[in-house]
Amino acid sequence: MSHHITPRRIVLAGAGAVIATVISACGPAPTLTGNWKADDGTGLKIITSNGSCQGMYYNGTKPLDIGGPMSCSFSDKKASDGRYSLVVSQPPNQASFEVEFSSNDSATVYSSSGSRLYSMARQ
Repeated sequence: MSHHITPRRIVLAGAGAVIATVISACGPAPTLTGNWKADDGTGLKIITSNGSCQGMYYNGTKPLDIGGPMSCSFSDKKASDGRYSLVVSQPPNQASFEVEFSSNDSATVYSSSGSRLYSMARQ
């Protein structure tokens, strides 16, 4: 008994390959967890897996640390512009930023209005 490849089997196999490619391209979101060195000359930026962070709050274009705990909340889904949302809180201050990854270990941070603040590399 021979097996014949029908056009229907070819179409289904092709559709499966396309779906697998789309799923793998979506993959998991990059993580901000780790130590980062920014290109703006500011200190090391540290983000832990429990959401605490250091050096991430910016008031306008300058970092601001008023003392006390700082927390970072990072979205796990990209917006339509390819950027992720980052909310940094150090009560009573809170600010929203956008993060765009060029690789898992390289990212650029933008203000909520879309202005580039700095690029950073994981250390």
